[in-house]
Amino acid sequence: MTILSPVSSADEVEMLVESGAGELYCGLVPPEWIRAYSGAVWLNRRSPAGANLSRLDDLALLVSRAHARGVPVFLTLNAPVYIESQLTYLADLARQAVGECGIDGLIVSDTALLLTLADTGLGPRLHVSSVASALNSEAVRFYRDLGVGRVILPRGLSVEEVGRISAAVGGAVPLEAFVLYDGCAFEEGLCHTLHHHRVGAFCVDLARWDPTFERTDGAAPGPGEAARLEAHFARHREWIWHLNACGATVSSGGMPLGACGVCAMPAFRRFGVHAVKIAGRQASPLRKLLGLRLVRAVLARMETGASDEDVVQWAVRARGMPETCASGVMCYYRGPFTARRENAGV
Repeated sequence: MTILSPVSSADEVEMLVESGAGELYCGLVPPEWIRAYSGAVWLNRRSPAGANLSRLDDLALLVSRAHARGVPVFLTLNAPVYIESQLTYLADLARQAVGECGIDGLIVSDTALLLTLADTGLGPRLHVSSVASALNSEAVRFYRDLGVGRVILPRGLSVEEVGRISAAVGGAVPLEAFVLYDGCAFEEGLCHTLHHHRVGAFCVDLARWDPTFERTDGAAPGPGEAARLEAHFARHREWIWHLNACGATVSSGGMPLGACGVCAMPAFRRFGVHAVKIAGRQASPLRKLLGLRLVRAVLARMETGASDEDVVQWAVRARGMPETCASGVMCYYRGPFTARRENAGV
């Protein structure tokens, strides 16, 4: 199992590789895209502001530094959809990224772009983004039959579903799963609301609304009903806050907070998941570094033969927020792993 880390500058490469990154992924938004579409239409799943490289020369330098250390680099072209005129531009950009910059793979979500790039012979270099919502084994087989090199599983799957998908495809295509940082209140591949670096995301803004309640018969809710509804919205706001990096706060041990799935890593390793992914190309170098060190430390304990329960207990202590881990509010993958934490006394 390898660790895939985000990177947004060539200057971060050495730090990330030395700290355990086996693979890197980045984004690129050239000036001509900004001139054509401004910041309102994203080339990939992250804002042009702060999360992306802006020149092919910068990309080539980043790839060169990673390859010098034996680490592959993947490029994100994973907006949910593109219009027809954008496909030609993106196909040219992909060929330049591979041919001139040495990119090892392209992370793609839009089916039209996927087919366009597959027709140009790039099929084995294509990684199907989680934004493509491969939610079951038939979807994974569909992408496998297109000759892709990897499928990235959505965060909304349960651990059991990941296991069933892995068993069904039998290693015919490598799988990748998220284990740290960032999340989506909806199934991101089915959500078409606008994200913008100045406006924010709809799901985040929704949590800030001050709701009013009315019964279907037009009457005001009774005291008990109103209290239950307020409690529900309070829990929803807490969940959204955790999905979105907990306001950039840290735990008592100095660990950046946010959505997490490290407790699922032992199961993913048994299932044969090829790579575990840390989200957050827009994050600071320190946040990337601390998250990577956590995931690498968890993987190291697995590699020494520690039991699943020991790995979970260590990860919870390292995160430094045991009550949050116990509630599951910060977890990608709930259900049995919440129960496992409870049974392990954490």
